[in-house]
Amino acid sequence: MNTKQKEIDIANEYVVSPVRMKFDKFIIPTVTIFIGLLLAFFMLFPLWSILTMSFFKGGEFSLINFTLENFQKYFTTSYTLNALWHSLYVSSVTTFIVTVIIFFFAYAMTRTTISGKAFFRNIIMMPLIAPSIVQALALIYLFGRNGLITAHLLHTDWNIYGSTGIIVSEVLYCLPHAFVILYTTLSAVDIRLDEAAESLGATPFKVFTRITLPSAKYGIFSAAALTFNLTITDFGNPVVIGADYNVLATEIYSQVTNLYRFDLGATISIILLVPSLMAFMFNYYISRKTFSMISGAAKPVIPPSRPLKKVLYKTYCSLVSLSIILVFLTVVVGSFVKIWPYDWSLTFQHYHFPSIGGYSAIWTSLWISLIVGIVGAFLTLIAGYVMETRKPYFKQLIYLLSVMPAAIPGLVMGLGYILAFNKPYYIFYGTPWIIVINVVICNFTLGILSSISNLRNIDPSIEEASISLGGDAIRTFFKIILPLSKVAFFQNFTYFFMRSMTTISAVVFLVSATVHLAAIEIIMLDNDGWTASANAMCTSIIVIVMAMLGILQLVQKKMAKRPLEL
Repeated sequence: MNTKQKEIDIANEYVVSPVRMKFDKFIIPTVTIFIGLLLAFFMLFPLWSILTMSFFKGGEFSLINFTLENFQKYFTTSYTLNALWHSLYVSSVTTFIVTVIIFFFAYAMTRTTISGKAFFRNIIMMPLIAPSIVQALALIYLFGRNGLITAHLLHTDWNIYGSTGIIVSEVLYCLPHAFVILYTTLSAVDIRLDEAAESLGATPFKVFTRITLPSAKYGIFSAAALTFNLTITDFGNPVVIGADYNVLATEIYSQVTNLYRFDLGATISIILLVPSLMAFMFNYYISRKTFSMISGAAKPVIPPSRPLKKVLYKTYCSLVSLSIILVFLTVVVGSFVKIWPYDWSLTFQHYHFPSIGGYSAIWTSLWISLIVGIVGAFLTLIAGYVMETRKPYFKQLIYLLSVMPAAIPGLVMGLGYILAFNKPYYIFYGTPWIIVINVVICNFTLGILSSISNLRNIDPSIEEASISLGGDAIRTFFKIILPLSKVAFFQNFTYFFMRSMTTISAVVFLVSATVHLAAIEIIMLDNDGWTASANAMCTSIIVIVMAMLGILQLVQKKMAKRPLEL
């Protein structure tokens, strides 16, 4: 009798009640509308506030108040106009250098049989775990006015401040971002095309120029567009090493914080948004073209490379990796030596941060990043599930809103948050929660694309089986989709966590007297002349991010051993 009752209870569990059926019909549209309103309110509304501040007097939307005075003032003032030309110059040169360097690096990883590939791949990704400012700090310690190499080894008056410093620091910062694209592209292109050309008598140079380069052209263009976008919107490196060489990002910050010219800051934000949006659209177009060059039967086996080729490429990869290691080593060592480069005795005095934030800023950044990681990973997975599997009526609109944050510079979004939400009735303004919202929205694009890519790998028949057994949308998501997407969830959590710990541009306007962040404290410490303490703060962030990566890796390994319980 007990067995019979148990079977009845199990059967009843999968019977959908009429109330649940009605609820299920409304849950997907409700979630879709919620995500759309969330993105519209926290992304489009700040952008609208910037537009009104730029084109209307006092930021009040009215045809009477329409004016182009701010743009006229910008383009007729030589100093502010130079920021545009400086940004375009620095971004163009950086894009060219990064694309060339990383193409041959990715080529060595995918088309040669050199040893130590895992080591090189890990090193090239290291800039992702630190704020972008880490490159500038290291370069100043090595090549500044009192740099170890320039002043003490070479005894020269030359220093790296200005456009040269910005370009070198941005090159080191952008390498991992471009590497991901070109490594994926070169891995996916069928290597048998090269082998066929060589068997027909083509020289290695002709194979490289006629086969390899054309087959990877869309990946090259995509990496170049991404590098240009990252460089022209970066704030951390130019504000530290740029000196008097102003660019658009630093000019926005200067107009708002030093001169309190929110109207001119908003105007420069619109000018910065134009090349950033153009680079994003070009990258999006190129990314779609890339799929036509990828072979489904790409051969993963690489033929043995000639000894000379192996030596040359391993030397090349070693030099690139050494430059990255040198940057991180300089910052870490600089945080422990007493007086760089005069007194090399070790000390912890630089970790007694002489700033208002200090260790509280590190703690605030840590708990905010944990919340950002959980909320961002969960929200993008839900949004991806709704769009990819349930295909709501507003799917295209929600997808457009989801990818738009990638085209908006973080500094622009941060300024938009000031103009839009600096009102008494927005209770989250001036609190850590506005930073959580800002970081989640600014990095929404990669999270949603990763979630959609993962959901496409899940067999639709699994979800259909759940529905046929009586599972509604909520039960199907938590019992089926979430367990099968745990790898993507942890990847997105890692991405959101790292971005929250290291981002500067998006949150530089949102810190307050009561809310301090570790990444922003680095700039404050350096501006006040406490460069060694700025290095110590950088080192603290790097250690926290690396520790979190290690913890997540252990958790994923343990979860991988557990059987899936439906």
